Amino acid sequence: MTTTYLDDWITAGREHDAALAASALATNVEMVSPLTDGFVFSGPDEIRELLSAVFEAVADYRPVSTIRDGDTVVVVGRATVRSVALEEFQQLELDDDGRILRITIAMRPLPAITAFARELGPILARRQGNPRAARTLRFAGAFLDNIAATGDRRFIPLAAPTH
Repeated sequence: MTTTYLDDWITAGREHDAALAASALATNVEMVSPLTDGFVFSGPDEIRELLSAVFEAVADYRPVSTIRDGDTVVVVGRATVRSVALEEFQQLELDDDGRILRITIAMRPLPAITAFARELGPILARRQGNPRAARTLRFAGAFLDNIAATGDRRFIPLAAPTH
């Protein structure tokens, strides 16, 4: 059986293998951050480093479905971050060789997104040699995470459908 770059990408996520994931990427790949529109990750090396940090931040990642339409693929995955269930949607654009050219990620629900940011930010800052930024991101992340978790438990239920 022949594997494709897409197969390698999906396997890499399941196995937390950043090097295998990077091998599925085109040389001019871009990943749009799911947390900010302030920057884009570019190139296999930068994305490999990011994924290594992501794999440290999340647990139990498992792809649950893949939808393909030509050179566009959507991978739906589930994971846990700080004991919060996370659902992720990856839109992958493939080049003519089947390598991943662009990655756009969306996540839900809000408490999982803030838990993810709370974990990922300090990991990235430490790896970049910036312990001060790591501390700042840890406190800022905790603040946002607590607001989202409280809102999800106390306020969002006020608008829940009644059956």
